[in-house]
Formats: sequence, C-alpha cells, structure tokens
Amino acid sequence: MDGLPTSADLELEQFRKPLHKSGREKSDGAPTARRNLNASRLMNTGRLDFAMERDFSPEAQVMAMDMEGVDIAVLFPTDGLSLLARDNMDPELSLALCQAYNNWIHDFCSYSPDQLKFAAMLPIHDVHLACQELVRCVTELGAVGSFIRPNQINGHFWHSNYWNPLYQLHEELGVTWGFHDGTAGYYSPFNGLFGENHYYRHVASHWISMQLAMIAQIIGGVFEFYPGLRVGYLEAQNSWVPGLLTRIEWDHLNHGETHAPYLTLTPREYFRRNCWAAVEGSEPEIESTARLIGADRMCVSTDYPHFDSNFPEVSNNVLKTVPREMAAQILGGGAGLWGFTDDDFRRADVAMQGWRRSHAPVAVAAEPVAAGDS
Repeated sequence: MDGLPTSADLELEQFRKPLHKSGREKSDGAPTARRNLNASRLMNTGRLDFAMERDFSPEAQVMAMDMEGVDIAVLFPTDGLSLLARDNMDPELSLALCQAYNNWIHDFCSYSPDQLKFAAMLPIHDVHLACQELVRCVTELGAVGSFIRPNQINGHFWHSNYWNPLYQLHEELGVTWGFHDGTAGYYSPFNGLFGENHYYRHVASHWISMQLAMIAQIIGGVFEFYPGLRVGYLEAQNSWVPGLLTRIEWDHLNHGETHAPYLTLTPREYFRRNCWAAVEGSEPEIESTARLIGADRMCVSTDYPHFDSNFPEVSNNVLKTVPREMAAQILGGGAGLWGFTDDDFRRADVAMQGWRRSHAPVAVAAEPVAAGDS
C-alpha cells in the first residue's frame, strides 16, 4: 500500500540463492532454498500438521493450547509486527491497518473468548490515534493490552514525554504494554549493521532492542510517574535482565541525583513492581535468573507456531529445567502480567472442558525440539 514490501526481510533477502549441496534436495529433487523466514524446523516434524490442515484456525489454536497445557493465551501477530515497522507512515494508514487487524483478531478470539485473548495493534505513528484505538479495542473488543515493537519510531524513544498519554491510558484502563521485537522492521538499526543475514539480526533484534527499551523506561521515570503500569518484555528470553539492572544501578550511584533526580526507587525495585520478562522454556539460565529477579516476574512465550518454538514441550521444558515450585511461579507469571484472576482461569477451564467433550484428541509427534533449536 505504501510501495514497500510488507516485511523488510523480504527486501533484505531478495538476493539469497539456492543451496546446491548434496543431500540438501527437496523430495522432488529440486535444490532446497536457503531457509526463508517462514521455513520451519517445527513444521518438518509433523507436529503442526493438525494446525496446517485447519489453516491455523481458532480451533487449531485451542487444540494447540490443549496439547501444551495453556489455560489462557494472549495472541500476538507475525505480519502485524512488520506492517507498521517503518518511519513516516501516514498516521491514517497506520490507523486503518490497526483497525483491520484488531477487528479480525477479535473475531478470531470470539471462537472461545474465555481462552483466547488478544493484544491490540496500535498506530504508533501518532500517539493520539494510538490512544483512540486502544480505548476502542479495550472497551469494545475486549483487548487485554497492546503489543508494541521496542524500536524508536519517528524519532521518539520510550523515555520521551511524547508517549505519556499512551502510558497514562494503559495505566488508567488497567491493561498491559507488551514489547515484542522482530527482524522485519524497516527502521531497525540492525539492518544497516548486519544486512541480509537473518542470523545476526534475529539475535540482535530480540535481545538488544529490549535492553534499550528497558533502559529508557526505567531511567526515564516511566514507572515512577505511572506506578500502576504493567510492561512485558516478551519473546526475548530474559537472562539479560539481572545484568542490565545491575548496570543501571551501578551508574545510578554516579548519575542518578543529577540526571534522574525524580527516581524514588532503585531500578531493581521498579522492575519488581512494574515489569515481567518472558522465557521460552528450555534456556539453561532460567533458574539462576529467577533467583535474581524473582520467578513471579517471569512468564512464558510459547512462540507457537514459529520455527524456533519448542511446542508442544514448552511447559514441560520449564518443569524439567527448574524446581516445581519455581516452575509454578513462572508458568503463572502471565496471570500477573495480563491481570488475569482466579475467575478468569475458572471460566477458561470450563471452556476447555466443554471443548474437549466435543473434540477428539489429536496425536502429535512426541519427540521434543532440542533445546539448541530455540
């Protein structure tokens, strides 16, 4: 619609060539292409056959939740993360795209609204339109929060007063601000650094962008001025959090009084009150990280059905990786982040029981994805 491909990945990787190495052919004898962004090791295991047969429908989503042991899922998009990931988009176009997506995901979740929730896509090219759309999504469509890429947009980063109306509105509505990055943004600084190589960009975008956003929000006083705001740093693992908090506190001793005199708590205290950071189940640092930041400030991103997901073993991997009591806090962490109550889970359980009575169980391959594939 604006003359650019939907995803910057398509632009960056347009010159990638097929591989011609022996043993790397497709079943029809053709050389296999270099793995594109939608290629999936997970799909090749057969564990997503049930979902592909159903075109990744709402029914398939609930089936996947049943297999994984998920009570309530907050759904995030893939293409939606890249559609708006460019500077200088017409704000009205940005709004129209968001309205179309939000209406669609609301309809998707209506299949089982007690189990399926969604985070709203916001037209962040204009903070006032973003506020307008958040109100509509929460009050009319039932959104439980928003998803936002942690990248700078139109010169505004997350410590800027420009975002104050949106921070305030999230706090007043009692909904969650969910950061989620990806590789497909036109405005990503990692495009210029690493070019077409998806490996570099995938590592950098998910980890480093989150760290920059957390630095901006903590030092910028976002949690001081909006003490009821809940922020999730999602699908970026979280072993980086303790070290970053230590670094912020180290510098706070020297710079806090002169450069951030408005802060009344320590950076770690702000994190413990306002923030959650997600794991994906198989990281070897989960237990040590939980002991440093609190297991209750962690949650789980299954990343279903993407290529680097450990579905349907994400929950089991958490249980294998840490003591059971700690695992319970981590697996329940999403309830705190998204504001779910015991009543929400009771309704979700009733909905799942009813769904199971009307659907036969689906068999999937039992072998888990190796931890090194995540």
